[in-house]
Amino acid sequence: MSQDKRVLQSAAKSLRRVAEVKSEVARKTEASNLARHVEGLTKPKSPSSTMKKAGIALIAAPDPVTGVAGVALLASSFALKNKEPMKVSDIAAETRKLLREIQSFRI
Repeated sequence: MSQDKRVLQSAAKSLRRVAEVKSEVARKTEASNLARHVEGLTKPKSPSSTMKKAGIALIAAPDPVTGVAGVALLASSFALKNKEPMKVSDIAAETRKLLREIQSFRI
């Protein structure tokens, strides 16, 4: 019986330490910083949108030389539109599609 009691006490101490550590991590984690990282996973920044903004800014500039570079950046942004970074939901959908294909194999 004493062996069981020691095991239970050890498990209780371990659970208490885990709860304390999780509580401390939750207290020290800034919500805004965490939200920014989660948003980076769910809605990754697109390089094409940045290129599009820069291209429009260069076209709108009064200098005629910057218009050529602006048009090139704008055209490149539309070409890169198909190369958007994957979101977490895209990865999940692709995984489901691959699993369906694997299950359809006949051996």
